[in-house]
Amino acid sequence: MAEKEIRTILAALTEGHVLLPSSAVAEVAEFTDPEPFKQGPAWLLGELAWRGWQVPVIDYLRLVNDQAGNAITGKARILIIKTLGESTQVNYIGLVVQGLPRLKTVTAKTLLEKQTKKLPKAQFSNVSIDDQPAMIPELGYLTRIVEQAAYANN
Repeated sequence: MAEKEIRTILAALTEGHVLLPSSAVAEVAEFTDPEPFKQGPAWLLGELAWRGWQVPVIDYLRLVNDQAGNAITGKARILIIKTLGESTQVNYIGLVVQGLPRLKTVTAKTLLEKQTKKLPKAQFSNVSIDDQPAMIPELGYLTRIVEQAAYANN
């Protein structure tokens, strides 16, 4: 029987990478400054208009590390991801990434989960793909926290 393969997107951050199923990624957009919210946590950068949707843009690195985040460089892009769950306000989330993401085919042999004592709630797992360390976001939690931070007080 053939080994199961999953098509993924590996996107660089200032420090590390994020790994997402390719089916969760809607587009890689050029970076434009998002329109800031009146208030919110430092990881919530604002929102941008994309294909008729208002998309909250986040600094995922700052969210999971609660410290200095992802630098906005000339290579910065916004990875538009589809949300999970039953949110009526957040259908897409923008993640600031560095450069163009790479397509990766993942198998049980190429993806190794790293044992971590405690992960941030916004992170599903720490992994290594072809010896490249990466974080897998917890998309359900990410949707809920972004909706709360972006729209609960507006």
